[in-house]
Amino acid sequence: MNTKKEHEMKIEPRHSINIKRRQHLPTQKQASEELIKQEAYVQKSEDNYNNCMICASSLLYSTEQEKKECYICHKTFYSNCECENGHYVCDACHEASAIASFIPYLLSSDCRSPQRLFEQVAALKGIHMHGPEHHMIVPCVLLTAYKNCGGDIDLEASLKEAVKRGGQVPGGTCGYWGVCGAVSGAGIYLSIITGSNPLNKEKWDIPMKLTSRCIDAIAAHKGPRCCKRTSRIAIKEATDFTAENFGIQMEDEFFSCTFMSKNRECIHDDCPYFPGGGVKA
Repeated sequence: MNTKKEHEMKIEPRHSINIKRRQHLPTQKQASEELIKQEAYVQKSEDNYNNCMICASSLLYSTEQEKKECYICHKTFYSNCECENGHYVCDACHEASAIASFIPYLLSSDCRSPQRLFEQVAALKGIHMHGPEHHMIVPCVLLTAYKNCGGDIDLEASLKEAVKRGGQVPGGTCGYWGVCGAVSGAGIYLSIITGSNPLNKEKWDIPMKLTSRCIDAIAAHKGPRCCKRTSRIAIKEATDFTAENFGIQMEDEFFSCTFMSKNRECIHDDCPYFPGGGVKA
């Protein structure tokens, strides 16, 4: 008999992301093992891509956080989200299969376009329609393209740092904090390539100049949220900002969305990436 609920469980801080397991980026073998491990919990359904990872039912968002136990790791967190059947999956477990998919892919890529890298990564197995993994994907595709265009960074170390920082940005910040995680991802990218930190007088303001542009561009399109739309806009703004301020011209491409049929909340013609939609971002 499961006695897990018979005693008070330790509450993990909302930003606890189990950094230990992210000290080393996954090998291809580890990536495959992580995907197999995650799939053991997931009902096989196309709806899992957009909804609950466990049962594919719709997600429900509340205005107040409550204590919830993650269905996969059984750690307890405060969260605003669970599915209609009461399943809750913490950000770390939601992101795990995504990290296992995209990090080895990016390390082996010579692509110079962050937009193309994003579309390729978004199509990988383990990447969901929405989710906090996008907070890591945005800086990681930008760092990869920046490196491949001549940027002077240690890519593996930079990706490792971007994953750790992006993993500290909770899901749902767009609606609950007024700052989309894709925007934070763009700021993470720029803070890494500039070496910015809270006490750096010369560089402290530079990432914020980019993130302010990203917020304006994203807010120009009404909700509900779409992690694909906001990520694309943040990447576009970061691409332009990098060329204007650092002389690194990453390839700038536009791709119409191919995920709209999987997004229950798609805004269709109001999205700049909807095929045949409005003005391009």
